[in-house]
Amino acid sequence: MKKLLSIICWVCTMHTTFAQESKTLHLRREMWNVMPYKTICYGMMPMQCIEYKKLDQKETNTCFGIKGFTLAPGYQYLLSVQVDSFIHPPSDGPIYVYQLLKIVSKKPVVKSAIVKNKKWILTNMWHEERYPLDLNHLQKVSLNINNKQLYGKSFCNNYSASYATKASQWQLSSIASTKMYCEQEMELEQRYFKLLQSVAYMATEKSSLKLYNQEGDLILEYLEQKN
Repeated sequence: MKKLLSIICWVCTMHTTFAQESKTLHLRREMWNVMPYKTICYGMMPMQCIEYKKLDQKETNTCFGIKGFTLAPGYQYLLSVQVDSFIHPPSDGPIYVYQLLKIVSKKPVVKSAIVKNKKWILTNMWHEERYPLDLNHLQKVSLNINNKQLYGKSFCNNYSASYATKASQWQLSSIASTKMYCEQEMELEQRYFKLLQSVAYMATEKSSLKLYNQEGDLILEYLEQKN
């Protein structure tokens, strides 16, 4: 009986704690310009976050998500957002809660020709656990893009593929490669080809090129090689 009462008390305590942490205080409404692709942010581990800029600020910020909003990669949004805070914030969680009020505008992003006819060197390749790989391995890999084709050097082989763009999306053909065998590098190479095959969107930021999958997750990142 005592054991049962202890369990009931524990459940009630947990319920009360959760209810207290779930209570929020309305703070303000804000207008956000939301970037067309997710970005990497760091908490307990690397995660995909929404990047936004308030209309009255120059700096960008990140958040884990906005209730009622799903980011369609390749589109620039203007959102009206309700900002609330937890009255009793969790010790290992966010302080603020964001709720979509209205999508004010949604516009497709036009890709820039700046990525073409340049050599890009791989700097990040994100695998299932979302951790980047060792930079020394990555810098072996290059990517070149012209009007109809992409090509480059992978971890072991040279590769190429044709591509097309439709609206703001990138569509890639099957990747062809040479047939050399490098015992230590084949797994990484196959992973790279698989990620490259899943690319749906691209973005540029200063001298970097970022490639995203259909869900808007950053999967490959390159740095322009200067001559």
